[in-house]
Amino acid sequence: WITKAFKLARQYCGSAILILNDYNDIEYADQEQHIIDIVTDIKAAGAPIDAVGAQSHDVYRLSAATLQTNLNTMNSKTSLPVYITEYDVSNTDDAGQLSTYQAQFPVFWNTSFVHGITIWGWIYGQTWSKAPDSGLVKGTTPRSAMTWLMGQLGRPVPPG
Repeated sequence: WITKAFKLARQYCGSAILILNDYNDIEYADQEQHIIDIVTDIKAAGAPIDAVGAQSHDVYRLSAATLQTNLNTMNSKTSLPVYITEYDVSNTDDAGQLSTYQAQFPVFWNTSFVHGITIWGWIYGQTWSKAPDSGLVKGTTPRSAMTWLMGQLGRPVPPG
């Protein structure tokens, strides 16, 4: 059914980027291999696939070196770009969250086959239930990671 879905998506949405998006696919080796196997099957069946999406809710638990290794594995075994589709860092400590952003975002930015990053939920206490402390804005105050990220992007920090 996945192969058929990709074929139909290309048929009816020809210019869309077709991404197999799932969770835990770069966080845990067994799940990463599972996604690699699905991509291999999709390609073997002649279906189009343009990229892999990594929902990344537990990536904050990885060191930058392990994150880079896992991204490299995904790319080398699928020959596809990777999109970080639901990045969040669950940490009540602002300095701890900032440290993770500062360690991991350069991995994303400096990896040529990472084609996009989407932050998942940015209001503290109002993000998805597993990581309510992952938001980048607490009340009306930007957390340190938000301030750093906006500085890196050359964008204004949301007003407090």
